[in-house]
Amino acid sequence: MVSVVMHRSVRDGDDQPAAVTVGPVRLALAGVIAAGWAVLPPYSGPALATSTRVEVADHVVPGLVLLVVALAVLVTAGSRSLSPVVLLGAGLLVSLAGLWMTFTHLPLVAQAVDAQAPWAATLYHTVPGLAVLALGFIWARSYWSAAG
Repeated sequence: MVSVVMHRSVRDGDDQPAAVTVGPVRLALAGVIAAGWAVLPPYSGPALATSTRVEVADHVVPGLVLLVVALAVLVTAGSRSLSPVVLLGAGLLVSLAGLWMTFTHLPLVAQAVDAQAPWAATLYHTVPGLAVLALGFIWARSYWSAAG
């Protein structure tokens, strides 16, 4: 469950909500968990008849991108306050990793629809990308208004 914190602007006595954000540490921790989940399918669960090169491109590379972004935010958030622009950029990178994973699995979903791939393996390989995409959307949306 993600908690949402409303920040209020203090300039000119404005008490309207300035942005809806989720703390960067919570987002980064969710990113570390999602990265582990993203990398897992090639090495566990129902197998697919796919080459190692494809599995690395579809799971490991975007999972590592997510892990690097999340760890960078965790390391820097502890020592200083991060700019909303930096946090927005991090969210957009996470979104890109999620798009990458989701779009590379669309042909697999099409194969499953045509009964050419097993549904259990298709879901096991596709759902982590959707989760990363959702995390990226939440992350980027949290800092979109504050960055602009």
